[in-house]
Amino acid sequence: MSKQPSSARPWVLRSDLRLALITGLGAGFGLLSPLDFGYYIPLTTAAVLSSSYGNSLNLSIQRMLGSVLGIVVLAVFSRGIQMPLPLALGLALATVRLLGGALGLQVGYKVAGNIVVMGWLVHEAVETSWGTARLFWTAVGIVLSLWATRSIWPSNSIPNQNQGLATLVDALSGEFSLEAERLEQDTPARLSMPSRRQRREALLRQLTAIRSQRESAQLELGVNPENHPLHELWSELDLLCSQLLSVLDGLRGLPAPIHSPAVIKALHRREAEVLRHLIVLLNTLAMDLRQPSLGEKQTLNLDTLSKLNRDLDAVSGQLMRSLERDTLQDHDAQAIAAARMRQIVLRASLIDHAASALRNCKPGMASSTPVTA
Repeated sequence: MSKQPSSARPWVLRSDLRLALITGLGAGFGLLSPLDFGYYIPLTTAAVLSSSYGNSLNLSIQRMLGSVLGIVVLAVFSRGIQMPLPLALGLALATVRLLGGALGLQVGYKVAGNIVVMGWLVHEAVETSWGTARLFWTAVGIVLSLWATRSIWPSNSIPNQNQGLATLVDALSGEFSLEAERLEQDTPARLSMPSRRQRREALLRQLTAIRSQRESAQLELGVNPENHPLHELWSELDLLCSQLLSVLDGLRGLPAPIHSPAVIKALHRREAEVLRHLIVLLNTLAMDLRQPSLGEKQTLNLDTLSKLNRDLDAVSGQLMRSLERDTLQDHDAQAIAAARMRQIVLRASLIDHAASALRNCKPGMASSTPVTA
């Protein structure tokens, strides 16, 4: 029997090396600092530094809120309430748990509880200065951890998501190019059923892979990723690709176009022209998605895409006017069988729907301003 390749987790990951490096640097800085309690830097980095920026930011917020909560509760109960220590400490921890739940803390309330216990039992004589110092060093450790996730071996999830979408858009552009060539040929042939199925499954696999990778990419967007411009970009492009896939399925489900009579041949030429404009727009969109600066700018090349979309909208409008004026109302069209006429109208409508999908797509804008409209 052949041995199956192992899918076990590697012994050491880059994120593990980064954690060791930053924790060591934080420990050294804290020990060399003239201020007390510098050892809270490595304790913080070890707790919040994760493999992704989003996870690290979430843990950092939890830890900072927990630290503030713990210091406030410690000050109130240790100095403002006179009662036996066991009872006061129990009430303080109960208060921490209740307030932590109200604030939605999942791990931060544990930090708060630790501060209450340590401050009351270990640092009672200097609890105010100790709490302030701990809060300061915690903030330093958080800043160091967030910097590390962005600067030292940052995650490739966001670039991979953009590259995957660009590859899919390129693939869709290639498929529409084949449809345009068939419309321009004098005697086009219909794709065989196995070929159509194979091409469709290849596109669906790409779309499925992009969707499965999106969760890890969204972790890099920080808190509330659904409000991030890149999340809006990915959602809009996902919808666009799904609509274009449906258009391709519809076009390839129709019989091969017949270039007769002359009015129908002219209509097919207009359809090919619309597809050519659509292909140019898709190629430009894919090129923008591959730009390394997209993750920082969080927007596409709006001016270029808007101009290309206006051109596409214009030729699409001409196609539909030609369909209505020159085809449906033409005397020669009366000789065309009703079934074939339905196919002609459906093909033109599908191509117009592809143009409409691009017109209504608005990826990459934080202010809900359409990119391609």
